[in-house]
Amino acid sequence: MIKVRNLTKKYGGKHLALDNVSFTINKGEIVGLLGPNGAGKSTTMNIITGYIAATGGTATVDGLDISEQPIEAKKKIGYLPEQPPLYMEMTVTEYLKFVCELKKSKIEDKKEYLANIMGLVGINEVSGRVIKNLSKGYKQRVGLAAALCGDPEVLIFDEPTVGLDPNQIIEIRNVIKDLGKERTVILSTHILHEVEEICDRIIIINKGKIVADVKMSELDDSLENIFIKLTMADMLGGKSSEVQKS
Repeated sequence: MIKVRNLTKKYGGKHLALDNVSFTINKGEIVGLLGPNGAGKSTTMNIITGYIAATGGTATVDGLDISEQPIEAKKKIGYLPEQPPLYMEMTVTEYLKFVCELKKSKIEDKKEYLANIMGLVGINEVSGRVIKNLSKGYKQRVGLAAALCGDPEVLIFDEPTVGLDPNQIIEIRNVIKDLGKERTVILSTHILHEVEEICDRIIIINKGKIVADVKMSELDDSLENIFIKLTMADMLGGKSSEVQKS
């Protein structure tokens, strides 16, 4: 479903954010992109979604090159950045209608369609409220709903639980897990427990390079699991609490 080949990104002609990154994500997989802040996770996702151009290499979604066929490729992607681009003065329903119009979604019964999307992420009860008056957890759910507009086959989430309280983190993780039952998902985070809870597979990136690509089933009670946790602690400057259960 997603193929990244020899992806390179330089900023300012000098800073190498991505260094020859390659990986494949199969249809229906939930893959965690794990690494410390500044590792290259967001840059990778921004290239896959077409928000920025790569310096070198290719990224394809369902066989569509994001740089050569951007319109068709983007129709297959739902993206939730770390800070959802919400219009705070709109109600939830107004905003989601607006997003559907931007995506040129062909919907016969928009009311029923939006009700189904809001039901998936648990925001039907706040559909008539102004977004600025919602909690951060609900705002994140609105962002998730916006990503679902247009029925994309691929969902990409960048640090979806940053800034949430413990209860909200559990709620959003459960929502993402449910969404991943029928879609291909990339989840970016710097918390190992996040991917342990949600993902089928883990890709660890550090300083613009992939340092591990392992199925979660292969990590259970293994030396490799311990190795990856220690590696993450080292990458985070010894802050082992960052890679332990939160």
